[in-house]
Amino acid sequence: MTVLSVFSICFSLLAVMPVLSQPLALGVVVLLFSLFSCVMVGLCMSSWYGYVLFLVYVGGLLVMFAYVAALVPNSIFLGIWVFFGFFFGMGVSVGLYLLVYVQDGSVVSWVNEFSMSKFLFSSGFGLVSSSSVSIMVVLGAVLLINLLAVVKVCYYQQGPLRYHSELK
Repeated sequence: MTVLSVFSICFSLLAVMPVLSQPLALGVVVLLFSLFSCVMVGLCMSSWYGYVLFLVYVGGLLVMFAYVAALVPNSIFLGIWVFFGFFFGMGVSVGLYLLVYVQDGSVVSWVNEFSMSKFLFSSGFGLVSSSSVSIMVVLGAVLLINLLAVVKVCYYQQGPLRYHSELK
């Protein structure tokens, strides 16, 4: 039931994202989404894996938030529509869960599957098995590309975060 609650909150946060136009509100929603998705990873797999994933997400989000906040001008906050979208998304995700999983009784098999995968990931066997090595290599390549992109964006003389000089 906890995994369902976290999943429905993640789905609701995804439903709210297109409505937001202010960088601060969008940054908070992305941070909350990464927090809840890492909590879901911690509940399903291993808590240390979720914690490390959260630290990686927060490091990337801080850089992206500073970049976006420096470039985007302030705009008007759309207060009530955000809350409406959040509660609508929460209701839809809980309704879909009740419609799909509770009626046919597949919740028990779903919980048993997660308990077995939690054992594999808590012992570390599932992370470095021969079937998941390619995924780890791809994730390493994605992190390397993100590192190079952040370095390019933050380059002192040519990037968008440089000092504004007087027009000559």
